[in-house]
Amino acid sequence: MQILLLALFAFLQNPAPKLEKKPLDRSSYFAFVDSEYIFTVEIVKAGVPIFNFVSLGDKEENLYAKQVRLTLENRKVPGSFFLVDTGDPKEPIIVPSVRMRPKSSFGVRLQGEFGEEKELLGVSVLIGNEDLKLVPLSSFDFENLVLKVNRLNLASPDLSDDWRVLKLENMGSRSYSTRKRSSY
Repeated sequence: MQILLLALFAFLQNPAPKLEKKPLDRSSYFAFVDSEYIFTVEIVKAGVPIFNFVSLGDKEENLYAKQVRLTLENRKVPGSFFLVDTGDPKEPIIVPSVRMRPKSSFGVRLQGEFGEEKELLGVSVLIGNEDLKLVPLSSFDFENLVLKVNRLNLASPDLSDDWRVLKLENMGSRSYSTRKRSSY
């Protein structure tokens, strides 16, 4: 019994080896997180992406479905429309754009020519003249992020406290874009 306790004590003294996470090549889950925006894309069934945003800043932006691009196996496909749930699955509202108001959040289905894809190679969103590149996540990491984001208090005058308490971290990247915004 004493040997067993010594072995257990020795085991607890040695920290577990750090497992290196291999970056994902493809995924059904993508996210972008910074102090201005949070975007997520989740493929809920073959060819059906759900797009969510949280606008943390103080300016209003129109976001067109064509500004959300999914990278499939051999091509980049822009969204065509957003489908807004009305409570009746047979009658969603179909819109070409959504207005991202300051300190707000919203979720829509992204409609486009996505085939039967269950996983994506990439996702990007054009805001102004910046291309925001989302990063692929595992299901576990995506669910953890969603739990944190759902706890954000968008009515707070200072969201930095929420960031600190929830331990949110920046994800994704921004780059200057040569793509032009869609106009309707």
